[in-house]
Amino acid sequence: MRHAVITGGSRGLGLAIARALLANQWRVTLTARKASIEVEQLAQQNPGNVSFIPADLASEADVQALSNRREIIEGADAFIANAAVGLDGLLTLTSPADIARCVQVNLVAPILLSRAVLGGMLTTGGSLIFISSIAAKTGYSGLSVYSATKAAMLGFSKSIAREYGSRNIRSNCVLPGFLETEMTQSLDSNQRKRVARRASLARLGNPKDIVGTVEFLLSPAGQFITGSEMVVDGGTL
Repeated sequence: MRHAVITGGSRGLGLAIARALLANQWRVTLTARKASIEVEQLAQQNPGNVSFIPADLASEADVQALSNRREIIEGADAFIANAAVGLDGLLTLTSPADIARCVQVNLVAPILLSRAVLGGMLTTGGSLIFISSIAAKTGYSGLSVYSATKAAMLGFSKSIAREYGSRNIRSNCVLPGFLETEMTQSLDSNQRKRVARRASLARLGNPKDIVGTVEFLLSPAGQFITGSEMVVDGGTL
């Protein structure tokens, strides 16, 4: 049974990816600051195939401890870097502490966890999928630091694809548009309407709109795809 490690797996897109992979006979290890009721239910429904590791990716100590876990460094067929935090506000009004936290969670933690998981993939191959954002391509007012971290993820993924392709390790980015998740719940109705109008499909996406792309990249049909950027944004770009 194939094994996937998913960060930010307690809710939203990470949880939706976990459900889809379990339905396709994967085993999943989920990380987040704490387990949600949904994760507990998922574990009950899939005995032996769901494990949860509490970790705050803003904490260097937690990331180091996570990097040393057997579930991470041995036997992962896929690593899906999904966890992220967003900063909504002008750069001049953003504190250095908030900037550091965003960079740590969105970029440093995925790099360090990739370093750990790659060691176990060197002999067996595997797939890394980084959940970036269309903000990496377009930029958004009030999301400068978030956009910077998501853009950096593109360069990192492409480099990993070149470094480890000869070991049958693939690395790709998925770039969602704005989704109906907790990260966008803070938007008021006017902001949501403006965001929706930017998309050709005139709506925000939902996690299920993204899951299929992740499944494709992990399927036999996606085995010749690496170093790619797959945009799933309802026609926003």
